[in-house]
Amino acid sequence: MKGSPEYIYGSAAPQLPERPQQEERQVRKAPPLRKVAMAKPEPITYPMAQMILCILVGFMILFTLVFRFSTITEMNGQLAALNSELEMLKDGNRKLQAEISTSINQENVRKIAEERLGMKMPDSYQRIPVKVPKVNYSMVTEIAPEEERTTLLSLLMALLE
Repeated sequence: MKGSPEYIYGSAAPQLPERPQQEERQVRKAPPLRKVAMAKPEPITYPMAQMILCILVGFMILFTLVFRFSTITEMNGQLAALNSELEMLKDGNRKLQAEISTSINQENVRKIAEERLGMKMPDSYQRIPVKVPKVNYSMVTEIAPEEERTTLLSLLMALLE
């Protein structure tokens, strides 16, 4: 910058000499159109074997899902049928229990035993008297925990010694 005598440091840039303006307007002609050979894009080659394999794997997964859902639906139908059958059997059991509870009396039991089963009333010499001792079950249940406590206590004492 020191080498150019026209420039003074800190001043504006030197003014360039003006060009004479041309009176004639320049008309720009469109450049002649050349047939430019368009570069053909290279086709992207996908490995066909991998694509076919991926499609097959996708269809296999889809088939497996559909098959499992159809199996689940079929099992739900079977479960509903079994539940309805269970309810019918429970209703039948309730009806039979009600019928049995209403039909139990000594006369009906004797009649069924004689007719269907071929039984008869025992004679006097066939009867055997049996004496069953009465047991107080509440006392029996009270004794059992005490025995357990003593065995537990004896085990603890054996471990401590």
